[in-house]
Amino acid sequence: MKTDSLSAKAKTRIKRPPSEVFAAFADADLMSKFWFTRRDKGLKEGETVKWYVGSDDGAFAFDVLVKELRKPERIVIEWMGQDGNPARVVWTFEESEQGDTILTVEESGYAGSNDAIVERALDSTGGFNQVVVAAKALVEHGVEVNVVADHVP
Repeated sequence: MKTDSLSAKAKTRIKRPPSEVFAAFADADLMSKFWFTRRDKGLKEGETVKWYVGSDDGAFAFDVLVKELRKPERIVIEWMGQDGNPARVVWTFEESEQGDTILTVEESGYAGSNDAIVERALDSTGGFNQVVVAAKALVEHGVEVNVVADHVP
């Protein structure tokens, strides 16, 4: 099996315009309601920000490099996986004919053994599917479903 091209992908329709869905990921306060806690003042292309696993003062933090920010169509970041290898995450916000958003998230660039790459792709696919559903709940219905706080490893 050729694993160097494996990626994790999640996709859903969110019945709100792309600008609102984009803001859910670009705005620190909004994203903190459904995914990782953020304390930055918003994403800026070329900057490195910290995202937190939890909201406590001692919460584990990790660096996220913002590679591209094209409002309201695309966000590209790079982060390190738990295995110490970097990966790239791309969000695309496509406006449908109805004016709502087709949200796609794809993580790629895995390294390591074939087994490690497959494991990471499968784990990330599950995680990103939870994230897009949590974003949908927040943006469409105002319901906060924090998938990080409720995650069971």
